[in-house]
Amino acid sequence: MSLHIIGNAVVDLIFPDTKRLAGWPDHTEFTAENLVLLETPPIITVGGNGANAAYVAARCGAQVTLHSNLGPDVFGQIVRAWLTEVGCTLSSTKESLRTPVNVTVANTNLQRATYFYPGTTLELPSPAIGSSTILITGWPHPLPGATAASLKQYREADVRTALDIGPFLQEPPTLRAVQPVLAQLDLLIANVYELTTLTAVSTAEDACDRIRESFLGDIVLKLGAEGVIWCPASSQKLHRIAGIPTDAVNTVGAGDTFNGALLAYLDDGIPMGTALSLANAAAASVVASDQGVLGLQVP
Repeated sequence: MSLHIIGNAVVDLIFPDTKRLAGWPDHTEFTAENLVLLETPPIITVGGNGANAAYVAARCGAQVTLHSNLGPDVFGQIVRAWLTEVGCTLSSTKESLRTPVNVTVANTNLQRATYFYPGTTLELPSPAIGSSTILITGWPHPLPGATAASLKQYREADVRTALDIGPFLQEPPTLRAVQPVLAQLDLLIANVYELTTLTAVSTAEDACDRIRESFLGDIVLKLGAEGVIWCPASSQKLHRIAGIPTDAVNTVGAGDTFNGALLAYLDDGIPMGTALSLANAAAASVVASDQGVLGLQVP
């Protein structure tokens, strides 16, 4: 069995425990006004929704291929080294591209300020021979029409289709706009903000009910430290799977870790309820680590 992940690959530079952001001075010199001295060294790790999920899935035992826009530059070489070391297969390097980079500054409350070069929108690949599951994740997503057409091809090839709808970094899509995508989907993954924004309701439970009106597949709603809500395919019953208590060090990559672990375990034939619990444990291990997804402890 083979898991294919379509999503962005990024080098994450994370500056934790930052007391303030540098200000813009009236000059161009290197001075105390525009300098922030750090007491904690930066975290340099695999980043991007696609690469994070692929790294974790490979560590959890899946045979993984990542389709992403990696360039031949230094950052692209770093990401490739991390991913190939754990057995992940990568789509070919494109000489014309620059690898995306994400710089995140976080304070002790885990609030973030981020600088992000996203690269180019991904082209969706044709159905791969022998693939059993395809996950589309990361920003920017291809347009809904192109996504729906590709998902239709994947399902016709008897491939399980999964989509994480976030993050919403520009104007959020409407539920009507994504309905063609939902019609070709087996598994929808989102966090509370994304699903309530998409459905224009205020609670997680109402959002699941609203999505169910136009989507028959599995709904997995990520609740952060509280775990997840799972609404099984063709059902309106909501199952809560508790999170794993942990002291949070860094939350960057936690949602992607959950996605990668969940799809790896499902691809291995593990039942959804058990797979969700294992994915919660994987995400908790990354939250407790100062290495991002590189600090994953496989459940």
